[in-house]
Amino acid sequence: MAAQNQKKKIVKYRRLPGFNIGTIMFGIIFIYMIICMVMYLTSKKVTAYEVTAGPLSGNYRFTALALKSEQVVNAGQSGTVEYYAREGGKVGSGGNVYSLNEGSVILAEGTGSDTTGAELDAKSMSKIRSSMSSYASNYSNSAFQNVYNFKADIESSILELSNEAVIRQMETAGGTGLVNFCTAPTDGLVVYSIDNYENLTIDDITLESFEQKNYKKENLRLNRQVSTGDPVYKLITDESWSLVIPLDQRLAAELAEKSTVRFRFLKDGTTFNAGFSIVQNNGTYFGKLDISNSLSRFASDRFVEIELVLNRKSGLKIPNTAIAEKIFYKIPKDFVTVNEDSPGEVGILKETYARDGSASTKYVMATVYNKTDSYYLVDSSQFKEGEYVLLKDSSKRYQISETETLQGVYNINKGYAVFREIKVLDENEEYCIVEEGSSYGLAQYDHIALDASDVKDEDIVY
Repeated sequence: MAAQNQKKKIVKYRRLPGFNIGTIMFGIIFIYMIICMVMYLTSKKVTAYEVTAGPLSGNYRFTALALKSEQVVNAGQSGTVEYYAREGGKVGSGGNVYSLNEGSVILAEGTGSDTTGAELDAKSMSKIRSSMSSYASNYSNSAFQNVYNFKADIESSILELSNEAVIRQMETAGGTGLVNFCTAPTDGLVVYSIDNYENLTIDDITLESFEQKNYKKENLRLNRQVSTGDPVYKLITDESWSLVIPLDQRLAAELAEKSTVRFRFLKDGTTFNAGFSIVQNNGTYFGKLDISNSLSRFASDRFVEIELVLNRKSGLKIPNTAIAEKIFYKIPKDFVTVNEDSPGEVGILKETYARDGSASTKYVMATVYNKTDSYYLVDSSQFKEGEYVLLKDSSKRYQISETETLQGVYNINKGYAVFREIKVLDENEEYCIVEEGSSYGLAQYDHIALDASDVKDEDIVY
């Protein structure tokens, strides 16, 4: 009985769950990963750009306006016009250009054959296909007027090639009939279009002259019937011509001392030298390139795509978006202790004050961003305007006040942003060339922030 009572006094205790250090460590790591992921997803991404060395490419590209010595020739009588001279081809004074007839051209007496019966050979078709392919590869939605110009040019090419076939048939068949050949009044290059720019001079040019959306070119070969006094073609009577380009003030100043420039026709990549001068019309600057070659290839073109090939400097190439400006304090050299192990850092004794007004000194390691013979430039975040720095082992003090603004980029090689000074040697619309080899600047293959507005000093870069 006593034994039974003793058993009833036994109390069972609830066991505590086992302590597992592995589970705790996994939980901590998991929470850390979640925090890092949230920080990465919510932080602003910084795009890196690798610095490369070389010259600035691209140069300056323009749509130039062509000025030529042009003479419009009008019909002496009414009739059906047939053209025989090739577009852009040269004819001598008295050479046949076109004919005016009261009816169709008779290839041979009694045959009654019409000019429209001429067929194009394989070579002629190949030329037309080439023109169509060239237009398709250079098509731009912003220059829709070119569609109409292309249509007229193709129709003109077909008429021109067809007329060449007619002439060959007339020569073979000994053709006679109602043919009234009209000859050129002087020698020159034949062009079968007019655009009301024929009498334009350099003094007449304005920025509106370059607006192609309002430009209209009339293809004269599409006018099969003409009346007395109607324009039928024009002659370019001088091999010398000019290309005019608009200039902003910066580029005008850069080119002011040049009397010749080298340029490239973008149409075929050929490069030439040209005499150069700057003209100012009503406060607007224009560059004038005087040329004495290649006119036959651009006889029918009023607007010509060119690129100025200037002597550009070489160095480190960086995008303009990476450039930032930052303010630095000037500290005289006498108040600086150079760190021999790390030339990019200097030691400075800064005077500080406690709340009770008592003065003390603090040794500050400051990053150097540039230096001259008289002073060092240090980061403004480590000092305040009006603070004093002390000369070592002396009672002399210097009050911080003078500043200097530097142009630079943010180097992100080490995973955080560090400002580095740059000296721009050359630039265009997208990139600039900066000096290479500076002690406090950039080196080839450095990685910088592509957009300087995305970062600040000491920002961690993801």
